[in-house]
Amino acid sequence: MDDERWVVFARGANRPGTVAAVTAVFSTRGVSFDSLSTSPLSTGDDDGGGLVTVTFRTTDRRRRELVRAVERLAAVSGVVVRRSADLGVRAAAAVHLPRDVPFRPPPQAGVSWSGRAELGEPVLVEGPLVDVELVVAAARAAGATSTALVIEPPPAPSGPEPVAVVNADR
Repeated sequence: MDDERWVVFARGANRPGTVAAVTAVFSTRGVSFDSLSTSPLSTGDDDGGGLVTVTFRTTDRRRRELVRAVERLAAVSGVVVRRSADLGVRAAAAVHLPRDVPFRPPPQAGVSWSGRAELGEPVLVEGPLVDVELVVAAARAAGATSTALVIEPPPAPSGPEPVAVVNADR
């Protein structure tokens, strides 16, 4: 069976050991990350916890095992997992092209952007992760001097934190 690319969002306590516990679930099962990021969930002085976002490749069966193990962690309060090609997985990227290189996203990429690369400004690109990654790859091929990409957190739940597996395809 072929490996698929997945994105896991794990909401958890903002305390030492939370990220280590999540990463241990993957490493003890022989699954490497494509990317890992963390971000706070609080919007004020209160500790709203944090979000660990991981992209990785594995089979659907192994993905289910990983999610069950992350859900069981005491420091984790909720898990959302989606295929990376799911158009609901949103991302933003900044690309900085040389002054003489125009910004041209691939025609099939459903993204919006702002900035004027021809003036030496970085360009901010937003859209589905799969399309933003396509634009970043094209910008790198065109000579981008720097790029940065962030996966946007899923919408906040409106009620008790559910554990959801969304298997929507592109």
